[in-house]
Amino acid sequence: MCLFSAIYKKTVVKRYDDNHIIHYFSYKDFPGLEAKPFEFKTNEGFLLKGNIYNYPKYNQEHLVIFCHGIGGGHRSYMREIEFLCKKGFQVIAYDNTGCFESEGKNIRGMTESLNNLHACLLYLNKQGLLDNKKVSLVGHSWGGYAVSNILSYYQDIHSITCISGFSSYKLLIASFLHNKNKLMQKAFYKYEKKVNPDYVDSSSIIALKDTKVRTLLIHSKDDSMVDINIGANYVKEHINNDNVSFYIVEGKKHNPNYTKDAVDYMNQIFSEYHRLIKEKKLRSFEDKKEYMDKADWMRMTAQDEEVFERIIDNILK
Repeated sequence: MCLFSAIYKKTVVKRYDDNHIIHYFSYKDFPGLEAKPFEFKTNEGFLLKGNIYNYPKYNQEHLVIFCHGIGGGHRSYMREIEFLCKKGFQVIAYDNTGCFESEGKNIRGMTESLNNLHACLLYLNKQGLLDNKKVSLVGHSWGGYAVSNILSYYQDIHSITCISGFSSYKLLIASFLHNKNKLMQKAFYKYEKKVNPDYVDSSSIIALKDTKVRTLLIHSKDDSMVDINIGANYVKEHINNDNVSFYIVEGKKHNPNYTKDAVDYMNQIFSEYHRLIKEKKLRSFEDKKEYMDKADWMRMTAQDEEVFERIIDNILK
């Protein structure tokens, strides 16, 4: 058991920082986009940092909270955040525990994104920052798990958009281990239960079964990181609620909100990158950075207007 827990901590529950090889946009890359520092503490005492983003004359009625995926921080999603701001929304986005600018020697666990979102909502509510606001949540992958489960803990939400999220932690681990090695699954679960006992058994099936909150689940059929059968399809098969809708695409892998060209271009760039590393043609930090600096990051992160029409419609309903 201890060995499995050590493997889990080394491969998953680690700290995720900006390696300065991958390009991450900031608000400064978008003329006129404003960013006000935002921070709050989790129940465990970790200080989480982010920003409140908006263009001038934003919609005062709506507020969007964006929850990022694993492997980066909220700046990994600046194109998504800026797109929402461009549509007139104010967006709050922060780095989870153990990610980028936030405190924490590691992310604590895969259930931490839900823990962090709950803490964020409680803080905003206590500060009166949600007064007279229609609060919409948008999350991708790890963040998608958080937004699709939050209604079990906090109900005053206007709308939810889950992009490529997994329904529950148990489903994720079973999928990750291909439903094999029950001892390892048990060890991983035991670890998560120790760090986040209040959230480890959460499931979007429970959270969304009878909800009146407009919820949209977006997924690509060929997602190899979060299988659609533990995400959108699983929810679709287990609940019957007219307030929960689905938008399924093909050929977008783990980024259904990107354009098809962006997804194909990203696969091309990263496949070549990993091939060159394997062949020892990219050895140093400088070599890797030079390679990535040549990529067209605006093209690689281009957002699909049609998908965002669905997201915006879900927020405004």
